[in-house]
Formats: sequence, C-alpha cells, structure tokens
Amino acid sequence: MAMSLRSKLVVIAVVAAAGVAAQPTILGSMVDRCTPTTTGAVTMRRAVWVMNAAESPGIDWINLEVEADLPGDDPDDPTGLPGWLGVPALPTSAPERRVGSAAMGWPVRWMFCQWVATDTEHFFPPFTENEEPCQSLRRSVRDWGRSADGARVERWVSVPRMLLAWLTIGAPMALVVLVNRQSAGKSGKAA
Repeated sequence: MAMSLRSKLVVIAVVAAAGVAAQPTILGSMVDRCTPTTTGAVTMRRAVWVMNAAESPGIDWINLEVEADLPGDDPDDPTGLPGWLGVPALPTSAPERRVGSAAMGWPVRWMFCQWVATDTEHFFPPFTENEEPCQSLRRSVRDWGRSADGARVERWVSVPRMLLAWLTIGAPMALVVLVNRQSAGKSGKAA
C-alpha cells in the first residue's frame, strides 16, 4: 500500500526534526577537526578585548578578555565579531572580565552557550594569553550548559534559526516527493 502525500510529508517533517535534534551529538563528535581562526583585539563597551577563536564543523568558539579600559564612549558595534555573539555588560570593578561563547548548528548556528568569569577563581573561560582555542572549543562542547568551577553559564536556543535548520533538511526531501508526485500524475500512480 502506497503512502499518501500527507503521510510522506509527515515522515519528512519527523526525519528533519530528528536531524536537527541529532546535530549536537553529530557536530560534537567532530570537535577533533578544530582549527584556530582568530587571535587579535577588538574594542567594545569602552574596553579593549583580546580575542581568541576556533571552529570545527558546525561549532564556533570565541573567547574574549578585557585587556584595558578606554576613556569616553565608543560605539557598541565591534567589527570582527559574528552577529550571534552577545557580550553581556560586566562591571568595570571586577578583577577579571572574560566571556567564552560557543555556537552550534548547521547550516546556521542555533544553539548557544556562554561562560562568564569575573574573578580569578574561575578558570573557564580560560585567560586568553594561556588559551589553546581548540582545547577550549572541545571543553565548551563537553561542558555545555554547566561550569566545573562556578562561572556564570547561560545557554539558549534561537527558534527562528532552528526552524531554518529544519527547513534546510526537510525542504529538499519534500521537494523530491512533490516533484515525483507531479511527474507520476495527480493520482500518484504511474500512467
């Protein structure tokens, strides 16, 4: 008995949802393909931040540490940082200001986790001058959503980006089903 068009589309929707749900496990298994991407400095929020970054398939890691405060105002539009990265406001009186952020997902990043350290008691995110970015990326995947030493951790999901990932997986399969149905005639049977 042949499946109806509706049943085929439901199966495709479920398969695409399973593909999106499996992304953290699949992408997390590929962290050994990590490559460091950036070491440098950016200015934002009246401070100079030292930055290290790394990436593996479907995962990005960015570690920022305040190096020096700047006088006056500066626009909160740093160049060289991805649009998904939101850096929280940190008190200038804190002995340390470090923010490590990871983003995961394919074809767009839709899962995010961020570690914030404001004192020397927290060792993750690491101090940028001692960091090996690929080790940090691996640890961010391993410790997603938690901190071994009590650093503040926040994680979130972008539902619109997750839906885009779902559509990227499901739309081509649905298109194949619809094209095959059209080529076989409206009855769904070969003429």
